Amino acid sequence: MQYATATVLLTRYDAQEIAQRVAREIPRLVTGELLAAVAAAADLSDYTNEEAAQAAVAMIKVDTALKDAADTIDSYISSRYILPLSPVPPVLERVACELARYFLYDDQVTDVIKQRYDDCIKLLSNVQAGKVKLGADGETGDEPASGGAPEVVSAGRVWARGNSTGFL
Repeated sequence: MQYATATVLLTRYDAQEIAQRVAREIPRLVTGELLAAVAAAADLSDYTNEEAAQAAVAMIKVDTALKDAADTIDSYISSRYILPLSPVPPVLERVACELARYFLYDDQVTDVIKQRYDDCIKLLSNVQAGKVKLGADGETGDEPASGGAPEVVSAGRVWARGNSTGFL
């Protein structure tokens, strides 16, 4: 399930920053503006065929990072919530963008990006453990469907005829 789009990722973070992570060739043909245009499916007639082709390749990298982020989120919350989530909590859009950004920085992660990644993983772990709820949708007030009912576990019966040795 997709929690964020490429357009959201490019809006949340500087499109130029993301373009530098996904297109590392020299000379740099893919700019933030071009990448945003491809993400929005805008007209690319102002760009050369080579620029458009490199931007398409770069967009595949962005989409792959977003898919990896969604898979990571799903692996944590699938034990607690029924997937696909409906409605999708807004916090997961932010988490998906943070994770995708981390994945795009694969070999040159900064301390800030690493810390944000760690914070997102901690949040997802807390959701998985039931310590944190994903919350209700801001517009409708609906919460995502939970995957399970309350569960009671005991060590077994204390008083039973078989254990009473004739007392009961």
